[in-house]
Amino acid sequence: MHVRTVGSVCMIALLAGIAPASGGDSASRSDSLVLQYRRPAVYWEEALPIGNGSLGAMVFGDIGVEHLQLNIDELWSGGPRNWNNPEAREVLPKVRKLIFAGEYAKADSLCRGMQGPYTESYEPLGDLWITFDHGDRGRNYRRELDLKNAVATVRYEVGKVAYTRRILASHPDSVIAVRLNATRPGMLSFTLYLTSPLRHRSFVQGKIYGMSGRAPQHVDPSYWDKATPVVYADSDSGNGMWFRCGVRVVPSGGRMWLDSDGVHVRNADSALILLTAATSFNGFDKVPTTQGKDPAPIVTRVLERAASRGWRDLLERHTHDYKELFDRVSLDLGTSPAPPGTPTDERLAKFGAKDPDLVETVFQFGRYLLIASSRPGTQPANLQGIWNHWVRPPWSSNYTININTEMNYWPAEVCNLSECAEPLFDMVAELAVNGAKTARINYGCRGWVAHHNTDLWRQTAPVGDFGRGDPRWANWPMGGVWLSWHLWEHYAFTGDRSFLRKRAYPILKGAARFCLDWLVDDGHGHLVTAPSTSPEHAFI
Repeated sequence: MHVRTVGSVCMIALLAGIAPASGGDSASRSDSLVLQYRRPAVYWEEALPIGNGSLGAMVFGDIGVEHLQLNIDELWSGGPRNWNNPEAREVLPKVRKLIFAGEYAKADSLCRGMQGPYTESYEPLGDLWITFDHGDRGRNYRRELDLKNAVATVRYEVGKVAYTRRILASHPDSVIAVRLNATRPGMLSFTLYLTSPLRHRSFVQGKIYGMSGRAPQHVDPSYWDKATPVVYADSDSGNGMWFRCGVRVVPSGGRMWLDSDGVHVRNADSALILLTAATSFNGFDKVPTTQGKDPAPIVTRVLERAASRGWRDLLERHTHDYKELFDRVSLDLGTSPAPPGTPTDERLAKFGAKDPDLVETVFQFGRYLLIASSRPGTQPANLQGIWNHWVRPPWSSNYTININTEMNYWPAEVCNLSECAEPLFDMVAELAVNGAKTARINYGCRGWVAHHNTDLWRQTAPVGDFGRGDPRWANWPMGGVWLSWHLWEHYAFTGDRSFLRKRAYPILKGAARFCLDWLVDDGHGHLVTAPSTSPEHAFI
């Protein structure tokens, strides 16, 4: 795929990876560590991303109706399935014979016989809506994302009352927390509710309002034209994982009631909104329905624990956890002529003039995104990190491992975020399990293989809907080898010999064994890879 995915962290992470960094105090330039705007987001791409590695939200910041578009890293369509193609083993020698005979077009056509199905798709969780009784008329509006503390803030005035919203995604407490304040008592009234583009229903359980639902059994890529691209299972036992999202509201003053339409708060002084979610995902090799976890008790437990802490404790724990990672690196490229408080979108529109602070902002935003989308124990950052609002997202918002997934993690070691690469290492280890089957069944090779796409279920066969994909991207077999390099890089940066011996070496050895078996004699004294491509490149 081309590197242009809407909302993708790839290019931001790339910029972060190549920018020079210096150690020191990350608070050296506060203005370069804040994204700031004078209007709410109109489009999804203008919203502010927050995340704790697992839960993610895009914060729009409208005055009358706050909108948080929600994601959870484990929510994908489908489940484990058989994607291997035994016929590929018979096709491979025929393809090689055609290549060495110079019959490239025929070889290209025959390659399609080695393909498997397309990957599954990363799905949106839903949307949180907060409708305020004060309406949408306001002044002195300001919307910010504080990169040094990972807190989004919305400020505005309605009449003689100043309103503030502070929003964070806490890794230690597994919640998204929204703190609502007004400068005059009793002036905070709102109704909160959840929606989802997936099949779902609302529920009220004690003090918790929420929704539960199910992901599709299969979702075709957005570029693939089919009459029924989104398919749901007919029974509870089929593929399509369960999900649950819960909200707990803790107001100060006023009154509150819950019903199937949402949570209603009237005349409060302030309020704390807590949101969490869970799925039935129980591993890449487990059917998420019959072998899955029950998400309901997880949601209840997390919300009860977070509510007992309160806003100040949640904020302190979140800030301490985040800054332990973020504060490791600072960057000072000089002073910008832009006046303090200049909106970020205005600075971007004028970029070309000298504005080193903006370059610092882009660098630190890349680090922020990696921290927000990839933590130990979570899924790795996909094509869009953890932020996606489409049921059929661009390129399925999957893991495109012929460069894009690698690009997401180029900054990890060089920007002192080594722990954030842990989810990638976990995924590579899981790919090695499935990839050993694909190497043996498809090609008769030892070791393990992965091609250019994978997903939550760790598909390792070449995609293409069993013959409809273009071999210049679908049949590239070096995804596992490329990903394995990240494990060596981790050792090179950390010197962790235990990691090298126990985790990296078995994976590296398996990838090397596949390469040894994949190499063939070209008849001129060379061992070559065939069939082979430079990813997504055609003949010149």
